Amino acid sequence: MKVLYLFSGSRLGLLDKIKKGENHGHGFWGMIQLPHFGVDADYVEVEQYFPFPLSKLIRKFFSAYNTHIFLFWKFFSYDIIFTSAAFGSQFLHALLRIKKPLWVMHDFSIVSLLGEGKTIKQKLFKYAVNKCAGVVTLSMNEKHIIEKRFKHLRGKVEFIPFGADLNFFKPYKLKEKQQILAVGFDPDRDWKTLIKACKNINTHVVLATRESRVKPYLPLPHNFEICQFSARDLVSEYDKSAIIVIPLNTSNGVNDAMGCSALFEAMAMGKAIIATRTRAMESYITHGKNGLLVDEGDSQKMTEAINLLLNNSELRASIGKNAREYALENLDIEKCTAKLAEFFKKL
Repeated sequence: MKVLYLFSGSRLGLLDKIKKGENHGHGFWGMIQLPHFGVDADYVEVEQYFPFPLSKLIRKFFSAYNTHIFLFWKFFSYDIIFTSAAFGSQFLHALLRIKKPLWVMHDFSIVSLLGEGKTIKQKLFKYAVNKCAGVVTLSMNEKHIIEKRFKHLRGKVEFIPFGADLNFFKPYKLKEKQQILAVGFDPDRDWKTLIKACKNINTHVVLATRESRVKPYLPLPHNFEICQFSARDLVSEYDKSAIIVIPLNTSNGVNDAMGCSALFEAMAMGKAIIATRTRAMESYITHGKNGLLVDEGDSQKMTEAINLLLNNSELRASIGKNAREYALENLDIEKCTAKLAEFFKKL
């Protein structure tokens, strides 16, 4: 069996870093581990087949949803296409009633993009989803919603986290600092609520993101710092932080699974976590046991949760321990990829 991954952004050069141990490879969603379970896997990008200036223009003018249309001819060498984007190619695949390769969706935003099915875009998207061979979701709630909406897909929708490399992300027991860490580069982080929640807390707050992501809120309060870390340095930053906060903003409705990478990494590191309550976060965090959940946009509740953990080292340790145990049981990237391989074979 051969599986082709279609990513929304370029991954070129990242495999070399993974081979050198400089990166964990979570962004490949199990592609690297699939051969361990008898499934060949590869990915394709416009940069591999077109000059860089042309590839840049394609990405600029055709969006992440449509760039792979230019590589459609490559699809027929594979048994399964696996992607969370490439919706333009998916619609063409559905319209042409192509039986091989099968199209499997990695669900980051299916339910939100479907909406109420009233607009032309929503109707076209529904048609494409209706013709897919299967869906891998990152929350149990999403699985149930999709199966209810597309009854013929029952048994073909599975909740499978992409997991974390537990050898890369593991506790090193560095000396803990009174520090809050928030990690995230996507545009759906709720920096506004986090800043409001922490501005009067006498604790250092590190935002592991680009300055452009928090530009509307500059200048930041005196206790905030913006940093970007290498994958290896980020492990150390996780390890010495007292609390990890994952503030999320779902208002754009384009990423129901936002925050999963940061959550999986923080759980693997055995850290006390505070996250915005979303469908995805509720699939992994049991409030009060392996993390704390706060309602979206509620800065007061976030402040209370932060103070609760900062002032209670035993609770922090207990939640962190439970988070690590959850990761060992449910988020090991090898275990998760084994489930993914079985799902592909079943389809």
